[in-house]
Amino acid sequence: MIVAFVLGVGVSPAVFAAQQAIEYNIPAQSLNNALIKFAAEANLALIFSADMVRGIQVEALNGLMTAEQALNSLLKNTGFSYRFVDANTVTLTQSEAAALPSFEPVPPTIMDSVTVLGDTASGYDAVIGSLIQDQDPKSYRASDAITATRTDTPVKQIPQSIQTIKRSLIDDQQNITVSEALYNVSGVVPRQILYAPVIEGTLVRGFRAEQLLDGFNQYYNPGDRESMVNLERIEVLKGSNAVLYGGGSGSPVGGVVNLISKLPKAEAATEMGFKMGSYEFYQPYFDWNQPLTDDLLFRMTGEYTDSASYVNVIQTQRFNINPTLVFTNHHTTTLILQGKVSRWEQPDYQGLPATGTLAGDFRIHPATFVGPTDIPDSYSNSDSVWGALDHKINAVWSLSFKARYAYSEFDEKVQSLFGRDGFVADSPLMPPSTWALANVELFQRQKQFSVLGNTLATFEIGPSENTLLFGADYSELDDQGFINAGFGRYGLGVGTVDLQAPEFPVAFNTPGTSINSPSVKNTTYGGYVQLQSSFYKRFHQLFSLRLGSLEIDFQDKTSGGAAKTQTLKPLPRVGGVFDVTDAVSVFASYSEGMRGQSFVNFSGPPQPELSRQIEAGLKFDFSGELSGQMAVYQIDRSNVAVTDIQDPGLRSIAAGQQRSRGFETDLIWQPYEEIGVLANYAHTQAEFTDDLAGVSAGNQLAMVPENSGRLWANYRFQQSALKGLNVGFGVYLRTGAYLSNDNAFKTGGYHSFDAAIAYETQQFKLATTVKNLTGEDYFQPYGYFTGRVVPASGASVFVSVAVKF
Repeated sequence: MIVAFVLGVGVSPAVFAAQQAIEYNIPAQSLNNALIKFAAEANLALIFSADMVRGIQVEALNGLMTAEQALNSLLKNTGFSYRFVDANTVTLTQSEAAALPSFEPVPPTIMDSVTVLGDTASGYDAVIGSLIQDQDPKSYRASDAITATRTDTPVKQIPQSIQTIKRSLIDDQQNITVSEALYNVSGVVPRQILYAPVIEGTLVRGFRAEQLLDGFNQYYNPGDRESMVNLERIEVLKGSNAVLYGGGSGSPVGGVVNLISKLPKAEAATEMGFKMGSYEFYQPYFDWNQPLTDDLLFRMTGEYTDSASYVNVIQTQRFNINPTLVFTNHHTTTLILQGKVSRWEQPDYQGLPATGTLAGDFRIHPATFVGPTDIPDSYSNSDSVWGALDHKINAVWSLSFKARYAYSEFDEKVQSLFGRDGFVADSPLMPPSTWALANVELFQRQKQFSVLGNTLATFEIGPSENTLLFGADYSELDDQGFINAGFGRYGLGVGTVDLQAPEFPVAFNTPGTSINSPSVKNTTYGGYVQLQSSFYKRFHQLFSLRLGSLEIDFQDKTSGGAAKTQTLKPLPRVGGVFDVTDAVSVFASYSEGMRGQSFVNFSGPPQPELSRQIEAGLKFDFSGELSGQMAVYQIDRSNVAVTDIQDPGLRSIAAGQQRSRGFETDLIWQPYEEIGVLANYAHTQAEFTDDLAGVSAGNQLAMVPENSGRLWANYRFQQSALKGLNVGFGVYLRTGAYLSNDNAFKTGGYHSFDAAIAYETQQFKLATTVKNLTGEDYFQPYGYFTGRVVPASGASVFVSVAVKF
């Protein structure tokens, strides 16, 4: 089936004259994206089919020419021509030689001419300043991405691994949480959703990653961080990326997970829905899009979740509200203002110890909640506002300015287990099954301000097409809090518990003894330059360099310790892509990162940890039907904080080293509109390369499975009697992983099936999904005090219904 769309800009477009000369500057790219930019620059409506132009690449279009001349150049050797319907509208036609196999004819769907449609990365074109929708909304494939370069760049021309989870895949799988959606990307270990949102626990390629929101760092990622209601897509950029993402505490070693928000559209639309499911799961939501004027657009989404759990006592309540306002003149300037109010409450879940689940002569019931049943809820709150101003000066130059302010705080209360291994608590204090208990409270409050600006230029020199980006950024993070613990009158614990027959008669009381009261102020700033060049349309190089500064001001009010340091370091990123054929490319890259180590009391001046990544691989895209990549990589992490055994106070020194090596592949196969298949696989070998961390060199990093993979297949019925019906089936598999860095305990491997079915019309949607379809029992590493496990939830069923108007 062919679905056609209309592209155009301007609420009241001026009369279009076919012979009026306009200066065009459209880089070489897919015909789809080139036509989008042409329609915007020519100020006309363009009607064409998404399926007709899929997989076609065109040369750059530059210079002063009429619309007819521009179209003749763009469509040369593509098998397409054009026809003016009226003074302002043109439609694409196809020659018989290039005609597609016969399809049942479908009349074009004419959209509001104020909306520009196309498969672009961010939801709006930062150069043109016009709102954009996804022209191929049912496809899993994303042709462009912005996270890797801060420019709208074809994925095939990016010399680094980047994967995109589009809204179409999220909706087909009926993902409930962000963590669930991330299983669709190779080498990603999502955080456990029962873990309080007091730290970002996602791992990429064996190391900690950072979650961004529209390109901004979210320190700790607090609040209702699992919500999907305001997400348009998720982009995962793997490895060290300090050039563009050095805010907060600096560049994360594993990579960044960029959540890209929904933006207002030109046509009024509202969706209201309700989800319900196993374990008393209830989730009403809304998505309200309302243009206020032709140039002022508004959208607001919101979601409230109330859910029990397969774990006793757990009751989660969370919500978020996301308003967005867009000012645009549809030609040169766009201002986007966004906000987010986010809340989360739940009794803190500390997981279960390895002894009694993976080891030992007894077994703890998987649904056991460790702690008194009346323990106060923990909470995590976040409020933030941010904005982006984009202005196109002329055909070559454009400017972008962004800023964000966020305030967050969380209070985590737990009656924690304490064993022979301390708070790790994987081994009992008194064998075979008795642990001591301690009341612990963690409180943190953060204020974060970030600002960045850049200038973009696109130009040609001889056989090269170039995109030059100059930029600078500044980020300030003020983080204060305390960790208090109560060990009872004699320091032996507030009580004990035998987990063979668990009882918790001692109530939780707010502890008064401070373990530490850290205050950290991280200030990062720097300038960067990035040059992307394509030579003879075959070789695409990327060179970028950041001169970055990281200041750390650390104080501990409990011990009186204080330290302040500043590190200034050049951080490069270079790479290249060579198109072996029009469908297959090879790439290689090198990048570095630098990150502050918060809440570490160093015996000397604080030092940032450093990272560097080498990567090479293969990218391919066969006419938009089979696309993906394969990559091998090595990440070296150095200057990791470890205990300084020469220091009487056993403070830390920046000396530890770790390494991750691996192979990954991500594939998407969509031979027909009805069929969509996603597959990924990752082999990850993450280990210590010295023994300074108190474990042997060669020990595996905690929580990282050596092998993991995901397969998902979806079928969308096209027959008239079944049109709107959609069914999907998938499986996730992984080997076991160690609970902690001493490699004392390891989980087993597991698999989990999921299935989904949905029926959708333009006004209504009804969907059902089953998670862990066969009810597999397994444990996963939890990472609570660097140890413990979390059990699988068993089979879970969710039903959702929505109306759209």
